[in-house]
Amino acid sequence: MNRAKIIFLAFVGKEPEQVDKIFEIQDGYEFWNLKKFTIDEFVDEIKKKIIPVNNNVVHNYIEDGSSRDPFAITAEQFEKCSWGLLISNTLDCGVFSSAETMFILNLYSPNFLYPHFFVSDMGIMRQKHDKNSVHYFHTQDYSIFNNKNFVEFYKIIFDQSKYGSWHLDRVQSWNKEDWRLFVAALLYSGLKDYENSKSPFGWQRESAEMGSTLEALFTAGDARNEEVMYRLRKRVAVLLSWKFPDIEKDIKKLYEARSAFVHGSFFEQIAKESPNAYNNLPIPDFNLLYKHKEYVRIAMVAYLNLAKIINSGGIENVKSVMHALEKSIIDVKLREILIFETKKLLDLMPKSQPESE
Repeated sequence: MNRAKIIFLAFVGKEPEQVDKIFEIQDGYEFWNLKKFTIDEFVDEIKKKIIPVNNNVVHNYIEDGSSRDPFAITAEQFEKCSWGLLISNTLDCGVFSSAETMFILNLYSPNFLYPHFFVSDMGIMRQKHDKNSVHYFHTQDYSIFNNKNFVEFYKIIFDQSKYGSWHLDRVQSWNKEDWRLFVAALLYSGLKDYENSKSPFGWQRESAEMGSTLEALFTAGDARNEEVMYRLRKRVAVLLSWKFPDIEKDIKKLYEARSAFVHGSFFEQIAKESPNAYNNLPIPDFNLLYKHKEYVRIAMVAYLNLAKIINSGGIENVKSVMHALEKSIIDVKLREILIFETKKLLDLMPKSQPESE
């Protein structure tokens, strides 16, 4: 049976300035001002856009007191939402989950997003998050999505949304490079645990996980185990130093923080200093951590894009992204090609804003 490959995602956040209820961005991708809808109006309209798969799911929209968890929402739950996106292209399994689509949105957005609910042809499905919405309300910026740049970005990177979740039918045909990208995507998605939430005793764990994400992309599977950090920095620099001139130096700082956490000196410092001073706890370096989260996000986007291009034969005489990056350290013409392809995609992305403390 053919299923509708359309999804709608609803978010809390600042109320949009958009006057119209629905604005078509491009090619069936729509931005909705949910403050202009009642729950009944919304359900009537969304059923026209995403036709229910059968009559058995017609009760999966508005909560009526029956037990269909996690389907259906109340009017009160709907009123918390401010805006939403109708996206007219998802993977086959996207009708059961928002993970693949959210993977792309979380690469495009400088801040992680937390959908309040999503709609497929199975109805409305509520989403649960570990964080209270007050922690992310102001970072869910609708303005970066209601423009054609977002649609173009989504279309370019869409094929790579498969790495956003594990699905049996997909993974059975995956090769080593597919699994590398899946692991990197999994590690990247885990960084949402630290956004706008730092622990004085464990904040350097974020640096360790960011380092692991970079290693999954740039060094994992290498035949050589020596000088991993050196090779990682050089490969990242080939790809992104045109955008971030200090990225090599900054990654070295990231690994210093990572090593302090992994090898114990961070905790030795706490044990030495804290007992002798009132409230003398380690203060997270918010700027450093946010900067490196951006490095990881942009590196993830760039790598996924090049993997798609190379896999389709778009760059001659290279076997993989890692091979291309290693080769382009001395091959200036190849480096120019990689930068050109990367810049085209990154130019579509919004500028990042500093994380709030």
